[in-house]
Amino acid sequence: MNPQPLQFTVYQPNFAPQHLAVQSETITLGRSSDCTIPIRDRFLSRRHAEITFASGAWMVRDCGSVNGTLLNGVKLTAPTMLRPGDRIGLGDSEVVFHANDAPSQLIATDSTSHAKNLAIPMRDAVSDQERTNVLASLAVQFIADRPENELFDFILDRVMETMKPTRCALALLGRDGKTFSNVLMRREDAAESADLTISKTLLGEVVEQHNVIAFVDTGMDEKLAKAESIVMQQIRSAVCAPLLIGDAVLGVLYLDFLANIGRVTKDDVQLIAQIARFAAAKLETTRLRDGAIAKAKLDEELKTAYTIQSRLLPAQLPEVEGYALAGTNKPCKTVSGDYYDVVLRDDGKLVFILADVSGKGITAALVMSSLATAFNIFMRTQPTPADLVSEINKTLAPKTAPTKFATLVAAVLDPATGVVEFTNAGHVPPLVVRKDGVTALTSTDMVVGLFMHAKYRTQSITLERGDSLVLFTDGITEAENEREEQLGLTPVQYKLETLHGALAPQILETIEQCVQEYIGDTPAGDDVTMLALTRV
Repeated sequence: MNPQPLQFTVYQPNFAPQHLAVQSETITLGRSSDCTIPIRDRFLSRRHAEITFASGAWMVRDCGSVNGTLLNGVKLTAPTMLRPGDRIGLGDSEVVFHANDAPSQLIATDSTSHAKNLAIPMRDAVSDQERTNVLASLAVQFIADRPENELFDFILDRVMETMKPTRCALALLGRDGKTFSNVLMRREDAAESADLTISKTLLGEVVEQHNVIAFVDTGMDEKLAKAESIVMQQIRSAVCAPLLIGDAVLGVLYLDFLANIGRVTKDDVQLIAQIARFAAAKLETTRLRDGAIAKAKLDEELKTAYTIQSRLLPAQLPEVEGYALAGTNKPCKTVSGDYYDVVLRDDGKLVFILADVSGKGITAALVMSSLATAFNIFMRTQPTPADLVSEINKTLAPKTAPTKFATLVAAVLDPATGVVEFTNAGHVPPLVVRKDGVTALTSTDMVVGLFMHAKYRTQSITLERGDSLVLFTDGITEAENEREEQLGLTPVQYKLETLHGALAPQILETIEQCVQEYIGDTPAGDDVTMLALTRV
């Protein structure tokens, strides 16, 4: 088994990048919460890809996922060796593989040793007058506002100046509370690059019991002499203090003195504990401030994006004699990757489109706006649905990333005859509500935006009086309940079987009710857009 944890950075939609340290011979990536690296991305299979250690190398393979796995932009067709810096593409997400080449850091290692000389509860760590003067000086310096990355540097610089250790590290805990997600180090000898290690047992005491742990003069203590993580690094004295906010430990402040350089006293430990208190408080307020500023800025940008995007959707649907129309768009975020439009041509025919761009949020909305522009340009030449979709595809394919594509249905209705000519580019099957039941139009062509030379067909149906045509995005069929089970198409068909003759608005209300009954209190995980027309 690989002796050191692997380092990964995970980028997923609508979440901040996450740095992970994982130690396992088999690492699974996917949508399931049981995966080693779970990723909330609807375009991922539950077990999407796998990283394994074999013959001295790390290999990545796709696990038969629906949408495939990319390695540095190339689709995986066989297990492939990973190199540091490789980027694994999964749906709208990306995982960067750092191997063991991440910057040297503080690493918690397996150990049953409880070797320590001194453990002081944080609540009892108070200093004498001389130390108080040092703390007062530091407190003044901590008042200034600094970005989080600069704050880390500032804290470590102050520790090095005040305590003059051989090495010190500021490490933030990962989600498991046992490994570190972010580490910054300082060394007296800048040329030294080895990792620091600390017993997981002792780290657990720091985190769980909120103790400041000190190892003092290990060379003179038989018990400490057996502590592998201490002796191998020739540590004479070391201190590990929790960064404590209330009952939550954000991370640890660690410093040590190597053999023949120095040792820490109880007063030193108390001073370090107080510095850790300052550091934790400042880190938390800095995070809250930076988060509030970033959120306010993002909220303002999203409001602007929503305003712009809403103008791409029809403010109201055209009136067509003999037909009732209804359409809705409900983004699960502020902006949406869904799109629909209905246009009455000069020749009296009705052109409509409903599309779903892969992913959610701002990136999907940007592709959606390009698709909307292309539709409005090419629709004016009165092409067949197949030609319209082909032109949209040729516009998008050269300009979108391999993981960005759109499914859509484009159609033209002749109100006089009830004939609807349509092209389905990989979209959820439209439903036709007739007297004898509900039919799903399952025949589809290639999605839009992947291949320049994809071919598309024009199909047709005829609506009789009372018949309805219903289109919707996969936010309906992939709606999940609390057990992460998807609704599917069949329950929707069943709900509509008794609605022949019902008008379009009632049909959409019924579908919405069907979804809500299924998901209950589970938040919507995707945009939902629907369009229906009924021949009255």
